[in-house]
Amino acid sequence: MAKMSKQNEHRPKNKDKVISDSGWGIKPDDQPANAGATGAEGRQYHYDPQEEDAVRKILRQMRLGFNTPDRILVEPGKTTIYDLNGDGFEVHGLSFSSKHLVELLQNVGAGFDPQQLRGLPKDYDGVREYTATRSWAWGAERTG
Repeated sequence: MAKMSKQNEHRPKNKDKVISDSGWGIKPDDQPANAGATGAEGRQYHYDPQEEDAVRKILRQMRLGFNTPDRILVEPGKTTIYDLNGDGFEVHGLSFSSKHLVELLQNVGAGFDPQQLRGLPKDYDGVREYTATRSWAWGAERTG
């Protein structure tokens, strides 16, 4: 049997790539999200304003079946995030008067003025659409 060279002595025997989960979930980059394979419960989220880390939980569930956000529609009673394929992810209960709306819009890269949004009246019943203009850096969602 041939003796191992000094270079190969320190290499791990398991050459498979090890991926660690940072809490955002693992999805291979070469496998695009497929909202069509997601059940109805995976296409929506019921927002609770008292929930700890609500925005992170919303984004984590959305990541399981959707691609990069493209546009966001905020209307009374819900917010819908559309991905590049046009598939919609609904967040019921998150709207203009919600304390986490600005944080969610910032995290999906929406182009908007936070001060203008915070200045809307509590009973605002209009509809606003925002485009996701800020591009995501590769792997940014995994760093938490």
